[in-house]
Amino acid sequence: MSEHVSVLDQSESRTSAAPRKSGLLYEWGPQAWIDMWMSKRMLVRAAMPIVSHSFLPILRLSGDAAAIDRGYRDIKSRREIVRWYDSPREKWRKRYGNLVREMEWALLELRALFPRKQYEEIVVGTCVALSEETSADFLAMMNSMSEKNRATGPGSSDGNNLPSRWQKLAFDMFNPAGFLTGPAEVRSLDKGAGTMTMYVPDCAWHTCAPAASLPRPDQLPAEGCQLICKGAFEALFNGKGDGLGMEFEPHLPETSCTVRMWWKPQRA
Repeated sequence: MSEHVSVLDQSESRTSAAPRKSGLLYEWGPQAWIDMWMSKRMLVRAAMPIVSHSFLPILRLSGDAAAIDRGYRDIKSRREIVRWYDSPREKWRKRYGNLVREMEWALLELRALFPRKQYEEIVVGTCVALSEETSADFLAMMNSMSEKNRATGPGSSDGNNLPSRWQKLAFDMFNPAGFLTGPAEVRSLDKGAGTMTMYVPDCAWHTCAPAASLPRPDQLPAEGCQLICKGAFEALFNGKGDGLGMEFEPHLPETSCTVRMWWKPQRA
């Protein structure tokens, strides 16, 4: 897994070339409601316990328990409160930011205590195991890509088929993975070949938590980007058994990312 963290020892300042989205549709539209609901279900209930129930006990047993507890109390004190009058988009942003902040703190602490290989195995292995236990239905839905994208014709295999206007609109309004990436666009879609390329101009992992609230305010939260996003998702979706395959290409030190997906196409 060493390729997942090849850039983490570099100082990554936060840079974004993408204009931030705004407006009524972005704050209150269908995708905002989907992301709000999914953030509570997948981020708060399924992912957040990794810090307190898995990483924190490991840190307390492996380092200075009193110092670890002080650090955890400090990072928790930076949580943004989700208020009832916040827009769906803002509720999603706050929940995601709280997760990123605390994950990044835990990963930086683990990185300081364990050799690189063991550190990666702890983080990716824990995330994969917990996801398989708590989010089996989501994993099954994502792995059903081949059934949902049955090809009726021979299709092209060059991977450069441009999605139609309606496909782009549908993806903008109802992207089931939007709660993980934020706004994204499909760059190519080839159902015949069973491939799709998605571009994320301003990944939510890098932008939801205010920079000043992060453990290292002057750097991107690159640890979680490489291990929680890239490492864990590539392990979960590896294309085996006709399932979905994923490959993440973070464009660090920029906040953008390219995600390539492939699945075995089924003929109708």
